[in-house]
Amino acid sequence: MRKILSILLCLIAAWSGTVSAQSLKTAKLVFDTYTHDFGKIKEVDGEVSHTFRYTNEGTLPLVIQSVGVSCGCTYPQFSKEPLLPGKSAEMKITFDPTNRPGAFEKVISIASNDPQGNVRLTITGVVEGRPRTIQDDYPYYVADGLRLADRSMVIGTLPRGRVNKRTLGIANSGKSSVKVGITGCTLPEWFTVRPLKSTLAPGERSEILLTFDASKADLWGKYRGRFQLTVNGEVQPDPVELTVTFVEDFSAWSRTALRIAPRGEYSSFFYHFSDQPQGKTLTREFQITNSGQTPLIIRHIGPTSSRIKATADKLVIETGDTATLTVTLDTKGVTGRLSEGITVVTNDPERPARDIRVLANMGQ
Repeated sequence: MRKILSILLCLIAAWSGTVSAQSLKTAKLVFDTYTHDFGKIKEVDGEVSHTFRYTNEGTLPLVIQSVGVSCGCTYPQFSKEPLLPGKSAEMKITFDPTNRPGAFEKVISIASNDPQGNVRLTITGVVEGRPRTIQDDYPYYVADGLRLADRSMVIGTLPRGRVNKRTLGIANSGKSSVKVGITGCTLPEWFTVRPLKSTLAPGERSEILLTFDASKADLWGKYRGRFQLTVNGEVQPDPVELTVTFVEDFSAWSRTALRIAPRGEYSSFFYHFSDQPQGKTLTREFQITNSGQTPLIIRHIGPTSSRIKATADKLVIETGDTATLTVTLDTKGVTGRLSEGITVVTNDPERPARDIRVLANMGQ
């Protein structure tokens, strides 16, 4: 028996040694360092690079299978050839600071045949942004050196019954003074536009003042307007367009009122009718549920055009109750892609205006 037991113990020991030897036959990816701080760099100086050195400390050839980066501004350079045991190689990581002022931290994830899993490298630093030019801040050219910060302004929501002001940046990138004026369209009484300076010297920056006096009209929902500029007395053909949505003024609501305020939950904000024959009237229902603690009131339903209509089966939605909004789309005379929408304005202080859009592909 003792002899048999001895033989068994020897066999077990030999088997364990074989397993241990086999388990040691792996590739092992080890970097000299796993982080690099570039410190302060200048955007105008362009790309910066750092080379990480790594070694295969395993017993099998190391193969780097992929290198993932957390940003398109960062890219690696490395050899895909197998790295023999005990040998070293380099991986160059390059960062492009263009249009990325401020602090950054980028992660590089390396997958290989090392059974320990992915290895992560990290690069950090702070980018000192390049001096911004007039062309950077005012990308829209008008005429005679005059440039605009925006040509299609989405102003967002404004409270009813109050005077609200916004500005549009302008600048003169030319070598001569330029005169600026507003003309070319009929504006409503409650909307006025004027340049803060009528003449801009070369290199000078200023603003156009937009005033929305919502106390002069019963305004609800979305308003789309436009105005034209004159440059040195010449009317410019391309207008400045803007969109603003008027909602309830919640500034006087108390904390208690805001805590128990109504909350509108919508079943969807989008529906595509897909391919449809021309001339058909399309219908879709949307649900609005009040998840708040006080009644939700639908103040206004505004369509984008006469092709779309919407009606609600109730305008006051009690707590926990649901209203059905029926949207109909007239496709008569339309070919190709049809896109329309409505804006629903409620007394939900968190999101008082919500857009619902419907689309259809119209045949002949």
